[in-house]
Amino acid sequence: MNNIKKSTCLCFAVVLLLTGCSRAAGENPDEASADVYEQAGQELSQPGVLERTEQEIFQPDTLEQAKQEISQIDTSEYSGYFGTYTTLTDPTTGVPVMDAVLPYGWSVQVQSDWSFVSTTNPCIASVLFTSPDQKAMILIQTPHDYLEAYDTSGLFPHQDYIDRETYIVHLAYKNAGEVLDMCFNGVLGTNGTVVSETSVPDEVQSILDQVAQTYLTTLVNGINEVAGGYGVTAQASGSEGTVSVRRYSYTGSDGQSYLADATALCVAAEYVSPSYGTNFVNIPWTVSAVMVFTAQDEETLEKYREQYEMICDNALVRNEFNYMKHVYGSYIRNMVMQQQANSIAAMTEAQAQSYMSDYDSSGYTSDDWANDWSDYIYDRNEYTTSDGGTIKVDTDVDSVYQNGDEFYFGPEGSAPYGWEELTPN
Repeated sequence: MNNIKKSTCLCFAVVLLLTGCSRAAGENPDEASADVYEQAGQELSQPGVLERTEQEIFQPDTLEQAKQEISQIDTSEYSGYFGTYTTLTDPTTGVPVMDAVLPYGWSVQVQSDWSFVSTTNPCIASVLFTSPDQKAMILIQTPHDYLEAYDTSGLFPHQDYIDRETYIVHLAYKNAGEVLDMCFNGVLGTNGTVVSETSVPDEVQSILDQVAQTYLTTLVNGINEVAGGYGVTAQASGSEGTVSVRRYSYTGSDGQSYLADATALCVAAEYVSPSYGTNFVNIPWTVSAVMVFTAQDEETLEKYREQYEMICDNALVRNEFNYMKHVYGSYIRNMVMQQQANSIAAMTEAQAQSYMSDYDSSGYTSDDWANDWSDYIYDRNEYTTSDGGTIKVDTDVDSVYQNGDEFYFGPEGSAPYGWEELTPN
């Protein structure tokens, strides 16, 4: 290695000296060549020149200056792809919503709905990534929750409606596949048809079942602890965790036909509360994540497949956003308990900043299983970044390189000059 470095230094020193001498001479290169080579030989023959040159070239500061910045790179010349680690903020509150790796040339937009009727998830954030040619889009939605409720006597059957007095959206339970059906038959488009479906491995289903059981246990224990003194009790009845990975064909709002690779994750808990001589069955359920990758044809989907995986691998909902939902939800819950639901104040940036003044990152940690759920389904390698963070990459990617917030994913040794190669954990 030292011999290679020394040879490189020698060649680099000759180039520098030749360039400098040619510019100084201001002569025809052919006429000046003899003098140039003679001067170069004299310079290089001076004692310690090679050693000094090697030390100067390989100083850390010099290497740092020599790094190729992404703005100086023609990305089309690289077989891999580039991405920038970025934090996306809520336009309403200015609070960080999500960390993501944004593919080079892509745009991203965050939309937040702080009017969603829920005390657990009073805001749904929708993050939309768009390819440079605007032919592919990736949508990621944060969690939203619902309730199915009925009594066993049949006197109070379930009905779908929005109850603003209790601040609950009543919606019959749907598993992950049914949620996707709903998305492509009314929410995101119409005429949705399942083209193909990826089966869920048993080990993945086992983990989802464990998550759902934890959800049920936590919910029932909380109800009995808080409301038990008022005669309200809850008896655990069952739980379910589902994930669906499908390809759909559907009609968009513009009337055009599209293909979409979509994934949804849901957890549900069922408990029974005896009341007035009958049993009320309650099924609170949460759509923990929805991700949709859409384009008009399969060729475009495959063209941007790696970028889609890079975005989904590294999309991480920020604790600040979860904390904000938690605090605002508590405020709504208190207003509901005081029968003042009609007076609930809309979320504003000033209100958000007031909430965040009490935020302690070390004292608040939200459940991160929803952030990590894709690890259960896909085969990933995790890399530690230069600042101590992590980045997740599909195992098909040969190597990962970093330069500040910029990353390159591609074949070994193909990164821009001076970028740091990361090692899988």
